[in-house]
Amino acid sequence: MKKINLVTIYLLFFGLVFFLPLFFAIFDSLTEAGLNPFDYARITELDYSAKLNDDLGNGGSLNVTEKITFDIHSAFRSNPFWELWRDLCEDEVDGLKVSYRVNSVTQILPDGRQIPYAESSKLYYYDSDYTSSYYGPYKWYHSPGPYDEYYDLYECVFFYVNGIYREKVQFVINYDMYNAALRYGDCSELYVSMFSENSVNHLEKFDAEILIPNKDMPKKGNYYVNTYGTKNRSFAYTEDPNINPGYHTFSMSLDKEDLKFDPATEYLEFDLVSFGDDYNKFTAYAPNNYYSNEPVLEELKDEHEEYVNEGKSIEVAKVCLLLLSLFFSYIIVKKLLKADDKIESKYTFYKPSMEMDMFREIPSNLDPSFAADLAFIKDKKIKDKQDIFAALLLSLVRKEYIKVEKIDPSKDWINSNVKLKVLYRPKPVFTTSTYSTEYGSSTYGVTEAISPEPIIPEIPEEPEKEYEPLTETEKIYFNVIVRHSICGMTTMKDLEDNISIDYAYTDSFVRGLENSTINIGVAQKYFQKANYKQAYNSLNGEGFCYYLLGFLILTLGNYFIYQAGLGLAFGALFVLGISLIFGGHRLTNLAHNYILLTQFGEDEYVKWHGLYKFLDSDTLMNERSVPDLALWEHYLVYATAFGISDKVIKALEINAPEFAERSQILSNPYYRSRSFYVSSRSFRSSARSASSFARSGGYGGYGGGGRGGGGGGGGH
Repeated sequence: MKKINLVTIYLLFFGLVFFLPLFFAIFDSLTEAGLNPFDYARITELDYSAKLNDDLGNGGSLNVTEKITFDIHSAFRSNPFWELWRDLCEDEVDGLKVSYRVNSVTQILPDGRQIPYAESSKLYYYDSDYTSSYYGPYKWYHSPGPYDEYYDLYECVFFYVNGIYREKVQFVINYDMYNAALRYGDCSELYVSMFSENSVNHLEKFDAEILIPNKDMPKKGNYYVNTYGTKNRSFAYTEDPNINPGYHTFSMSLDKEDLKFDPATEYLEFDLVSFGDDYNKFTAYAPNNYYSNEPVLEELKDEHEEYVNEGKSIEVAKVCLLLLSLFFSYIIVKKLLKADDKIESKYTFYKPSMEMDMFREIPSNLDPSFAADLAFIKDKKIKDKQDIFAALLLSLVRKEYIKVEKIDPSKDWINSNVKLKVLYRPKPVFTTSTYSTEYGSSTYGVTEAISPEPIIPEIPEEPEKEYEPLTETEKIYFNVIVRHSICGMTTMKDLEDNISIDYAYTDSFVRGLENSTINIGVAQKYFQKANYKQAYNSLNGEGFCYYLLGFLILTLGNYFIYQAGLGLAFGALFVLGISLIFGGHRLTNLAHNYILLTQFGEDEYVKWHGLYKFLDSDTLMNERSVPDLALWEHYLVYATAFGISDKVIKALEINAPEFAERSQILSNPYYRSRSFYVSSRSFRSSARSASSFARSGGYGGYGGGGRGGGGGGGGH
């Protein structure tokens, strides 16, 4: 059975712990906002009819009949809707609050049958209320405002239904609206808010009639009518004195195309103002307000004119915003097209003296870690050097500083069964009294007795073995192995365990590896200066700012102008936001080309990047002209540092299997096994963890001393 790796386990764990609750939180928020496509109860159709009353005791009121269609989509059949509602407008104008009296609620079945609902005595709260025999479904409740959630006050009519899962249902409600018409000193106004708030966005069909009794209808020329709302800020109406006998009828019919709204105009309102001889024609019995004896006609006209001008101003603002967006987008694009010139005038950049796609040779005996950095230094996707310790160990084995063996030949290559044996032993230098061995930065000395009188015959000295010098990171890694070896030996498991608790030294070890790129690059003249990424960081930082600003303009910018009533302003902020994101993309792409390499560095980059492409391609697989054993060994070391060792191993097995028998690193199956690379990555993780712990100041030292070995050097 295929093993589940740790990454999969982490993803599953964090998915359950973090993302799953987040998903349900978003799901609940969408449901609360009425945006969840699988769980909602929306009013999609409304047939509205309002008759004006100006009788004694009911002056200035409307009798409203609404036929409402609800589209209900419960997410689960086991949890249907038991409660529907119709919000009623809460207005207070000139000291008079609009109030309501609900007369009846009736459900209309698909076959035309009607179910009259009874009035409930309370607002339901607990789920058991909906299904109890006393309260139960098929009832309605009018909760009078003003809105106060703490006291369960809502200007709303609730319908308690019998558990609806997914269907469309219709209700007819009848209610009286008081203080709908107001009388002033020189005019009267009937202002009817028929539907408002964000739920109006779900309407697909809206029909309305405002009926004025003929006896109360002002003569033509003594009144005007305005409508308010929708994206167009008004909508069409017709008037007819004959379609409803005894009434002058104002009719409105809006379909889905008409019913589009901006946040600032989410309402459907009708306004009738009478003046002249008929200034109080339909408000003879209306209650007094603050301005019943004051002239307000001109003020009403000014308010309407202001509303109209506001709409015109919004259109002008949208056009201006679009023009500004186009202007700034032009400036941004123009600036970006010259970004190359600007950065090149500020720094000195060299061109490689040769162009090549692939490079078959090993350019130099370069540090494996630095070789990986150099090969990818201009790569858009920086490689994670997770196999670098595998490459360093391979190189140490190739240079014969280390030998890797099994402890128990009958067992697998697991960390506890892999022995590292230190082969490098500097020749002691004897003096008349003491001898000492200088080994890198550490010195070991042992007092030796002076030779007695008898002369010891001279024994011919064996020539000291010539070791290939170690590179900087090879020295650093070799020193760690020596430090944690006992009598020149350790296991992979012990090595990892020891570095994980040797906090201070491991931190210096990790810092040494981190600093090696700059040290080698500057010392060996690959980089112009230590801050070789100065130009890259400058462009990359600027590109990130472009990305961030573009994203904010596309999201928050569009949100705010939409909420301000500008809609999307003809896509103005989309143009600007996309221009900025394009700018960020261009700058971050350019950044990778601007590394402060010397002429030598540029030439070497081309070679090492060419070597990577050669090893990563199928060319090596078909190559028949790599007869050199040492070259194959170098290929494997650097391919491991590049993270593509499998390509070289496969090519070696096909093209030069005979070399595998003559090389320590090519013959040993451990270096071709998954365990080798897993061990390398585990070592890397332990080292980083110990280093992070050390930098946090949370360690108390390590008492292991030198563990029988000393410091390090590398090379003869």
